[in-house]
Amino acid sequence: MLRTSAVVLLAALSLLVPTVPAHATTATATNTKSAAALDSYWTPQRLAAAKPMPAPTAARSTTQEQVGEPKFVHSTAPISSGPSRFQPMSSVWSTIGRLVFSVPGKGDYLCTANVVTSNNRDVIATARHCVMDISTGQTYNNFRFAPSYNQGNAPYGWWNWRSMGWRVDDTSPGGDNAFIVLSTGGNNNSHVQDAIGSSGIGFNQPSNSYAHGIGIPADKDYAVWCEGQPYDGPQGGVQIPNCNGLSGGASGGAFIVNYQGDGTAMQTGSFFGSWGDSYFAYYRDAAWQVYNGAQNA
Repeated sequence: MLRTSAVVLLAALSLLVPTVPAHATTATATNTKSAAALDSYWTPQRLAAAKPMPAPTAARSTTQEQVGEPKFVHSTAPISSGPSRFQPMSSVWSTIGRLVFSVPGKGDYLCTANVVTSNNRDVIATARHCVMDISTGQTYNNFRFAPSYNQGNAPYGWWNWRSMGWRVDDTSPGGDNAFIVLSTGGNNNSHVQDAIGSSGIGFNQPSNSYAHGIGIPADKDYAVWCEGQPYDGPQGGVQIPNCNGLSGGASGGAFIVNYQGDGTAMQTGSFFGSWGDSYFAYYRDAAWQVYNGAQNA
């Protein structure tokens, strides 16, 4: 009985308390662990044993997506490539990466995330269900990210997290947007955007532009993609028909439109899972609010 009580108490203490103002669109949480503690936690054995995070049940919502003025933030190249960060030719194959984290009381899990341009040069985009459980309010912890991850290889190193934000206004798959703010890290203790560049990001963009869906499924453990003409799905999301390969572990992967090498390619949604055809939570006004808070954290 004492052991059970202790386990319950430890689990409760491990939960992050999110900040959710009344009538909020977004919520946030902050890391309280040191870099040393996170580094020591993620042993090779833990990384190897992490399981793909399943998508939640596709709950319905009556939330009406607010669509404002289109916004677009240009991609960047690694800072080492020239005197200016705002240059084209950053590749999503470099910026996409493996996200690992812990669910208190359940174990270690994995998803996908992508580096997107931000003021603080530290932001990655992922899925809300990769950072918290919208049905219970439980937040996850021990986040760590490796861009360009490929079958256990992290060529640029790993970055620990310092805070995160997610949507709370829409509990359906269409609201499955989240952004994580990283600490400096990697092989050179740098901002992740400086080290590898970033994908452009867009909000309130047309949802019918030809698109690529990119993620890192656990069964392959390297980045794969599908492409096609998307269509509007239920609950404010978009879907790509016959999009095979984005299975468990690809959650949080990038929905990329204008897939070009001139810097105009942009992420406009995050992969939720397969809801019939592959389903992506699209970025509109509420997602902009989450992102804007993250990029200025």
